[in-house]
Amino acid sequence: VEQAFQRMAALEAPLTDRLLAYLTERDDVRVIGPAHGGPDRVATVSFLHDRTASREITEAVDRTGIAIRHGHMYAWHLVKALGHDLDDGVVRISAVHYNTLEEIERLIGVLDRVL
Repeated sequence: VEQAFQRMAALEAPLTDRLLAYLTERDDVRVIGPAHGGPDRVATVSFLHDRTASREITEAVDRTGIAIRHGHMYAWHLVKALGHDLDDGVVRISAVHYNTLEEIERLIGVLDRVL
């Protein structure tokens, strides 16, 4: 079982690294949680945009056939502590072992247009 988790983490790491590199290069995005990849980082990335509501971002991305979500993700204490609207929450992108780098690049292209 441990080897299976390690294999999945190895597949997810480049996806997370690429997505985080894109998000952290932007001056208008704040990554919630570690802004770097590594063995302690899961492939779920949350962020806030300076000007665009999380709901608006997810609705625009969803219209392209890419599913991302927004909200407090049951961490409403955290969203409240961030000083952000509980209903709008954060944008959450979940990459997993069956996603590809090409899919992450497609998502980045869509985010470039939306953000």
